[in-house]
Amino acid sequence: MAAEAERFADLVRLSPGACLLVSGGVVEAVNTETVEITGIPEERLVGIPLTELLLPELEPAWHDGVRRAQMGGLTPTVTRVRTRLGATLEPVELSLRHLGEDRLIVGLRGTAAEHHYSALAGAELTHDPITGLANRHHLLALLHHRITSADRNPLALVGLWVDELPKMAGVRGDRAAERVVREVGQRIQARLRSPDVLGRFDDSGFLALLTSEAPPSQLTEIAERLRGEVAFPVEVDNGLASFTASVAVASVTTRRVSIQKALSQLEAAAARAAQGGNRTEILDI
Repeated sequence: MAAEAERFADLVRLSPGACLLVSGGVVEAVNTETVEITGIPEERLVGIPLTELLLPELEPAWHDGVRRAQMGGLTPTVTRVRTRLGATLEPVELSLRHLGEDRLIVGLRGTAAEHHYSALAGAELTHDPITGLANRHHLLALLHHRITSADRNPLALVGLWVDELPKMAGVRGDRAAERVVREVGQRIQARLRSPDVLGRFDDSGFLALLTSEAPPSQLTEIAERLRGEVAFPVEVDNGLASFTASVAVASVTTRRVSIQKALSQLEAAAARAAQGGNRTEILDI
């Protein structure tokens, strides 16, 4: 038995790709690539129960994978788990191959890059790549949900546009305009509460969905505070640029609100802002 165990250990050490030998749930041998993926030295891996590397909530998945691997004989059984590497979590796919009795060859494949790019792809569907805020499509979906939800909270809308930003983009270029939009978005976001949602409505405008039943007078005060964030100079091309802003505010007090009506009024406010509006408007939605 000792000779057989050593033979398996040599097989693991010479195998391409990260893998380790597990017997009775304890790691008996690992190869170099396993050390590279996990970041854990070989001397710390060998001799420990493999479950020590797993998140506690994922142990049932591991045991289920072992059971299925044993039932499947030499047919590999794959289950996804994550290793615990200090304070970080590295997603890893483990493939389990049963070698008889309670011995397993466990292959490891790091999937951190896949998770990263998958998250990026998902974010592209809902978030603006320049500001990191919710994009127009996602904003309107959230607005529709909040308006039509049976137990919805009071809702107010604040649309804010940086006046004449399209003209600046034509003179200084898109990168300068993007810097302004990014900076203004960060400033507005810092003024909002955690339940509120801010997104990029169009090239030069933002829309905030506020959980609020504030009357128009209070909404106007909010609008003026946000206008002040835009008026504060922004560094552009090694200099400072100042802007005015146009703001449109509205309270949504009924579930019979038309999304199309709200959208058309916001679009009209955006058109006035593009002409250098520098105003605050109360919309009747």
